[in-house]
Amino acid sequence: MTDPAQAWLAEALATRDLERVQANMPASGARIGEARKHVRSAHFLAGDDPALAIAACHDAIRKAVTAHMLAAGLRPRGGEGAHRIVLAYARHVLGNVVAADDLTEAEGIRRDRALAEYGDYPSGQFSADHVNAAADVGERIINAVASELVRRGRSRRS
Repeated sequence: MTDPAQAWLAEALATRDLERVQANMPASGARIGEARKHVRSAHFLAGDDPALAIAACHDAIRKAVTAHMLAAGLRPRGGEGAHRIVLAYARHVLGNVVAADDLTEAEGIRRDRALAEYGDYPSGQFSADHVNAAADVGERIINAVASELVRRGRSRRS
């Protein structure tokens, strides 16, 4: 982990944006599996219920990142701003694992999800193509995090 990532983590723990928990690799793997299901569901729902599908894309990304956090013995604090904290963790801690463009897109997907939840006429806000592109971003992030978890697991066994 880079020095800036370690500094960000130290600050996030000090401000209680993140909390320490027991690291749990099996639960982390289960979250990756759930994230993959969400991406499949998003593709399936893209044309019929794009608002729900965009929420699934956001949840897939969030679950992938929290899978990494859980493997590291961390979790975001609950309540307002928790989803922002998860993406900040991704940018600071997984920035060398997840493509920068995908992290930027993930921020947009987070805003889309808020629009889907709280905006006017949410189903009319997103096209199937937009949802499928968001699901593709989610899939790339999931794959990057899953690969990093496998790499970390192997390095710990060596």
